[in-house]
Amino acid sequence: MIIRFLSSYPGMYITQSVLHSFVALIIVELSFFAWDIRDHSAKFRYRLLTLTLPVFMFPLYQVITPQRSAWYFRLNTALFDSQRWLDLNPLGIFPLAAVFLTLLIAVTAVFVVQEILPIFRERSSRSDPGTCEGTRDTLDAMLDSISSEIPIAKPSICIIDEPLPILVTQGFKDHMIIVSSHLIEVLDEDQLKGALTHEAVHIMRDSNTKTQLIYLLRILMFYNPVSLVEFRRVVHDDEFICDAITVSITKNPAALIAAISSFYYHPDQGPQGLYQMKERIESHSHNLLLDERIQRLRETGLEGHERFAWAPFMLTASVILVMGYLVV
Repeated sequence: MIIRFLSSYPGMYITQSVLHSFVALIIVELSFFAWDIRDHSAKFRYRLLTLTLPVFMFPLYQVITPQRSAWYFRLNTALFDSQRWLDLNPLGIFPLAAVFLTLLIAVTAVFVVQEILPIFRERSSRSDPGTCEGTRDTLDAMLDSISSEIPIAKPSICIIDEPLPILVTQGFKDHMIIVSSHLIEVLDEDQLKGALTHEAVHIMRDSNTKTQLIYLLRILMFYNPVSLVEFRRVVHDDEFICDAITVSITKNPAALIAAISSFYYHPDQGPQGLYQMKERIESHSHNLLLDERIQRLRETGLEGHERFAWAPFMLTASVILVMGYLVV
């Protein structure tokens, strides 16, 4: 039953998209090493290859070579035939196809618990982040100054009465920066300006739109373990990029580091349970990202972006497409 499904066109798409993602991941990581790519702006573009190309590779190859799924192509041309491996039963208990399908189900479960349920939980709990208390003259003055340095329309700002550090940008065309009163109290003027500049850079880069488009690809590949990891790495790269641009504008990495440090989250120690365990894991992951951002700022300081080299990028994409064609 499992083998029959994986041999169908939907099954082959699922199987080969996962394999193509692994191929893309390996080639991209080798490219980082081969060309000494350290700039997160470049890494962001390279990692997009692992999220975008596998979505389209199987149907593209089938259009180019309709006989690509036939046994003759698998036997004489392909470098890797997934059907042969999935048919193997090394322990004599169940074939590798069952292990592979179990992996896909596990990744799907993680996707639902980690990314879908929180959306429904947030929407059911409240429809907005809080009641907007308006703004303050100091924040308006900061945004005027920031908007004059960054080519964006001045976003509106909304202060909400929350006991937690909150700073988020909403909207795709008309942007609004939402900031909690707690954050305004704990940050000094330079730190607050660094935090607001970071959000303004997100607006300049149109991060909300990019993230939503990338997330759609993530949804299409909900079963794919590579997409599970690479989606978060791409989002993290976007944060590193905005940090670097922010420092290049404010010339004050220490202020941004202090602002980032205020977002550390430590959940209350309560009775052990699945929800508490999930919250602790997520908070640990959140704090690790903050650690990495701070460490990156301390190491790079006021360094600028490296110039993006298109030739290695196009070569990497070409190698992924060629190698993927030979993996069926």
